Amino acid sequence: MPDADSVTQALFRPLRLNGVEIKNRIVLGPMAVLQPRQDGRPSEQTIAFLAERARGGAGLVIVGGGAGTRRMYEEGPYHPLLRLDLDEYVPDLKRLTDAIHAHDTPIFSEVMGGFGGMGRPGPGRPPIAASPIGVTMRADRFLTGVRIPGDRVLPTPQEATIEEVRASERGTIAAALRMRRAGFDGVEIGAHMSYFHASFLSPRTNWRADEYGGSAENRARVLVNIVRGIRAEAGPDYPVGLRLSVNDHVEDGQGPEGFAEIAAIVAREGLAYVALTDGNYEAMHVNAPAVDGAMLEHGEPQVFRKAVGDLPLFLGNINSPVAAAAAIEAGHGDAIMLARQLLADPKYPNKVRDGRLEDITWCLRDNACMRRLLLNMPVRCHENPRMGRESRAAGSLPPAGRILRRLAEEVVLKVSSSDRLMDLAARRAARKAARQAPAAS
Repeated sequence: MPDADSVTQALFRPLRLNGVEIKNRIVLGPMAVLQPRQDGRPSEQTIAFLAERARGGAGLVIVGGGAGTRRMYEEGPYHPLLRLDLDEYVPDLKRLTDAIHAHDTPIFSEVMGGFGGMGRPGPGRPPIAASPIGVTMRADRFLTGVRIPGDRVLPTPQEATIEEVRASERGTIAAALRMRRAGFDGVEIGAHMSYFHASFLSPRTNWRADEYGGSAENRARVLVNIVRGIRAEAGPDYPVGLRLSVNDHVEDGQGPEGFAEIAAIVAREGLAYVALTDGNYEAMHVNAPAVDGAMLEHGEPQVFRKAVGDLPLFLGNINSPVAAAAAIEAGHGDAIMLARQLLADPKYPNKVRDGRLEDITWCLRDNACMRRLLLNMPVRCHENPRMGRESRAAGSLPPAGRILRRLAEEVVLKVSSSDRLMDLAARRAARKAARQAPAAS
């Protein structure tokens, strides 16, 4: 393992991503924790949360939880969402990017075209995906510390028509170019978890017989078209990254070799980097693991390195700076993405830089933050009472309406964390499923 000086040298070397250089290898990963305004504009809290992580020393801030198309905004399973689909919001987004640039920190925007099988149906708007296969979130494969009563089976999406796929491509390209006008230094195309673009990448979720299904080249086509469209307008120096899952981790799923083949095909269009995400909503236990460095133990970054050569790779779920430095020095990755850890301690990068590892507030990985997100509550962190309240003056009282909502949230959280109540709910769900089984057959 590297010593303290080697850790600093490995994590605080600059990294070039097309025409942008980031000052260190610690990246704030995209998260849906921004609490935008109800109309989808960035709020003061949105800006304060991100600025706090830039002030804490992150080399790059990636904004997540945004909707790149109107359809994605309308089908969002949680609200409010940051809207990236409206030209009139560009001045508001520019105010956000200016606040991060004030800390000499680049800011990228994650851009997606739809929620896929995770989308919420609406009148005349069923969820759509590459193929009609639903998402099943199994209780035994869910997040540590988060209980669900039995398996959660989401509505089966309809197979997207060719025009719906192309509309998503056009909308994603337009959103990326809109983010460029808003001052974002780069964009990241989201094709991970169980979202719309991700549904095309694995044969398990893509049964199509048209130009978007079958071979790896066809399954990568939606991403190739998007990156090519952005490059045609933004040129070769504007960073365009790709976030994708690296392993389905389910029966009949695609392994890292298949996903790495997709990444290599898309990389030919001029990617700045590939951000690696493990699992999906059907394998949440590996997506947000309770241990450090699980992806490295699975060997997935090593497979991607062979497939994409020296294209920068961003690794997730490595909170230990010593382990992160070792992974970078071994060539498995080029930067680390931190999400939950930077909720717990926004100053983590500066503490690592200064050799103050003993002062780091560590994420407990109990997923209290994720439980609130799944319940559509403002995200909080047990280890950092300021998280989610960065825009408030220290010691100030929340608005009266927020006090009342907090009381209701505490009741829901208490009920949803009760093993006894969740077991009762699971048995009730199982009995209901058993009664419906004969009718369904």
